[in-house]
Amino acid sequence: MSTEEKRNLGAALTRLSADDLRGALEIVAQANPNFQANADEVDLDIDAQSESTLWRLNFFVRDALEVQSKNSGSVDGDENPNNKRKRDLCDAIAKAKKKKAKKPT
Repeated sequence: MSTEEKRNLGAALTRLSADDLRGALEIVAQANPNFQANADEVDLDIDAQSESTLWRLNFFVRDALEVQSKNSGSVDGDENPNNKRKRDLCDAIAKAKKKKAKKPT
């Protein structure tokens, strides 16, 4: 795995949900029995991992983020408050533009 791919993997790990992050750490623990995946704080050295572990992590993280992105588009109660705020602001701007357009000149 290239340095750029490792960098991207490290960045992607930070975007995982808590459950998915635990899953990713379990992948590392399977390859390295001394790795404490359940510790309160872990130090994951990407460069110290085997190629097979890195690729397993890469596929796991990619799939997990894909599921997260699909689920974040839902309109249920689990929606990210920041996304809801952005959508509300966009709706308010669009509504203001419509009102402005309806005013007679």
